[in-house]
Amino acid sequence: MSVKREDIRGLVNLSPFKPFRLHLADGKDLHVPHPDFALMTASYLVVANELPGGVPGDVNLVPYEHIVRIKMLPRRARKAA
Repeated sequence: MSVKREDIRGLVNLSPFKPFRLHLADGKDLHVPHPDFALMTASYLVVANELPGGVPGDVNLVPYEHIVRIKMLPRRARKAA
């Protein structure tokens, strides 16, 4: 059973944002560390891979029906100024 698109939208728009991991039907998982790493379209969730330094890299096009589970992750500790 897939996760509802509305549930994903709620997580992407959550304030304050909480990172999460998507578990896909093919056994892969994708980490969403920040809302800038996820873009919702009508048919797909576009998820960017995180590069060193926390910047978005290559993207994955994930059909919503392939997302079978979502796991919430702990927030990263903020660096001291």
